Amino acid sequence: MKNIIYIVFLFFALTSCINDDSQDANNLLPELSIEGSDSEEMPVYNIYFGTESLVIDPKVKATSKDLKYEWSVGEYNSTSGEKGALTKISTEPILNYSFEKKGTYYIHLTVTDDLVGDVMEYQVNVNDYFEKGILVVANSEDGKGNLGFIKDLTSEDIASGMEYKVEEHCLELMNPDIQMTKLIGADRTNASTSPFSQTPIMIVALENKCFFVNSTTFEIISSSEYSSVFSNFKATHFISNDGYASYPFVYDANSKHSIHFQKAYWYLYEYPYDFYQQSYEDVIPGYTYIASINSKTSVPVFVNYSDSEIITFQARSSDMRGTSGDLLKDEDILMIILDTSSSSNIYVTTRSKSDPTKVSQYTLTSAFDDEFYVKYQQTNLHSYNVSEGDPIPSQGTRATLAKNNQVAFYGIGGGLYAYYLFNASPQLPTKPIISYPNEEITCIGYNDANQDLYVGTYSSDTKRGNVYIYSVNDLTSDKFEPKYEFKQCTDKISDIRYKN
Repeated sequence: MKNIIYIVFLFFALTSCINDDSQDANNLLPELSIEGSDSEEMPVYNIYFGTESLVIDPKVKATSKDLKYEWSVGEYNSTSGEKGALTKISTEPILNYSFEKKGTYYIHLTVTDDLVGDVMEYQVNVNDYFEKGILVVANSEDGKGNLGFIKDLTSEDIASGMEYKVEEHCLELMNPDIQMTKLIGADRTNASTSPFSQTPIMIVALENKCFFVNSTTFEIISSSEYSSVFSNFKATHFISNDGYASYPFVYDANSKHSIHFQKAYWYLYEYPYDFYQQSYEDVIPGYTYIASINSKTSVPVFVNYSDSEIITFQARSSDMRGTSGDLLKDEDILMIILDTSSSSNIYVTTRSKSDPTKVSQYTLTSAFDDEFYVKYQQTNLHSYNVSEGDPIPSQGTRATLAKNNQVAFYGIGGGLYAYYLFNASPQLPTKPIISYPNEEITCIGYNDANQDLYVGTYSSDTKRGNVYIYSVNDLTSDKFEPKYEFKQCTDKISDIRYKN
């Protein structure tokens, strides 16, 4: 956009002194122009709020070296072309500016040498970096949380040269004054930041407190200490859906208490049912992936390994519990796999207490008894014997189900195993499909929307985590290789999930 300023003091006095042999009077004026200023359209810059600043090098051509720059910014309506009031932000030759909020703006530049000048304007779109992508939950060796993010890149991002990467410490990046303790988990909810906004809330659960966060900017809206509900509470588990009212909660396996999050109004409370304040050794989340706000969910499963019992919350049961009772009393529970497409089925892999070579695969379904208590019943059972040295998952192993592909994934040490538990006679695999030398698998996630498998590993020698992303649809091909891999990219990973 071209608009040349001529500051010509005593112009006519000067021209009266020029004889007939001199050059034209205009040639006495110095040259000054900003690259692109002769265009009728503003150049457009796209940047991401909070993660990058706006840098503009105007590339000025001038005969004078004594130039003065003035940069200003104002809001801009790209539809109507309406421009807001300008605020001066810099007098440097190259602009480096960080915006305080997202939106559409225009930058106004004036360059002058006190005789002539030029004007240029630029459109700037400040977008949300954290709108869609993958959350990576990790902790350092000294117990400091590290929330990472792998952004979904748009075609414009790729064209501009951006590459997929794990952005570390995202919460501190957007909230520099916060103190991170051990990070237990994070997930977005279906509640909004206000009754007038569609921006969803994300909950970030630490060991001693939680943050209610704008899920697209990662700015903290509110925070609460668990001690406001129970003193000395330290979260050991984070469950983003309680399976009843879809409220997230944290559980402390040591104090035997849980605290629920009121996701719409950002406060903590003790749930009114005794079920959530009882002793459980482990809690298995009621989902195996978070693909979107409408992700499939089932109730979380509470486990007491010492009693070989699984328990779920059942609002219609006489005691609000569903339990396996004595059904598995002769077994050691190794692994629980939840079918999110059918919340009534729970798949349990066990090992006989009396015969360690005997492994069983149970399919359990809940049903009401005559007194209206919910009991889990065995609807399918397959038992077999394993050989000495066969890789058997340890008690409490987490498995992730890719139901569309009829396969569950779990890790043992540095090996990734694919378990086809829906076969007529399912048996645990004896060989891994992939091995990670000098690495230990610490978590596995799955995105049902695109059938991507997320594998998090840990290198003990470097004390750094690694992320591998696969397409489960490639599992039957000759080469099951990662689509993306991020080596030594974060701390020790405990959870990977998709957020939109």
